[in-house]
Amino acid sequence: MTYRDLINEVLIRLREDTIPTDWSGNINDSTVVSAYHKVIGSLVNDSKRGVEERHDWLNLRETISINTIIGTKSYNLNSGQEFKILDAMNTVTGFHLQQVSKIYINTVKYPDDSTGEALYYGFNGSDSSNNLKVDLSPVPTVVQGLTFDIVKYQDDLKTASSVIKVPTKPVILGAWARAIAERGEDGGTQSSLASQESLEALKQSIMLDSGNAQYESDWYVN
Repeated sequence: MTYRDLINEVLIRLREDTIPTDWSGNINDSTVVSAYHKVIGSLVNDSKRGVEERHDWLNLRETISINTIIGTKSYNLNSGQEFKILDAMNTVTGFHLQQVSKIYINTVKYPDDSTGEALYYGFNGSDSSNNLKVDLSPVPTVVQGLTFDIVKYQDDLKTASSVIKVPTKPVILGAWARAIAERGEDGGTQSSLASQESLEALKQSIMLDSGNAQYESDWYVN
């Protein structure tokens, strides 16, 4: 579902006129989208983020691949700041890297433990573009490929044709509930109904998504 579709679904529930055609560029820069429609657009993004934060959605998962450099300790993941690492693996050996604190790397492992391949990683600040960086330990003495499986929040929707990644129903209902509160109509029957339906839709969506990842808690021994 597109950003305009989401906004219109909320507007319909508010008994307001919908946006008839796509706008050009960022919604906040558009001169054809009304101020109130922009408010609903912001509430849709607020609701989207709330849904994203409640679960490790399969559709928000991606893999970052990097190659180690001999003698280099720090690596840029180029994925912003709002993400969660689910797993890190050496694609050459199949070894799963363990996340540790930066203090652990500094005091226990670095620089004495150099076996030729990284076994641990820890976060260490960000670059000028606010991409988080990780330090590896031991410092690599061979070139190997590493993959980081992450859950990354989708950027705020801005263009009319932007397609949402998480389930739409809880986002629409959550934005509807926020819009009722924004109007000062919260506390009534409609407000309670909107909030309840939003929570029920979110629980149902999480249940369905979790069913497709039910084996993640299993352990495997080679």
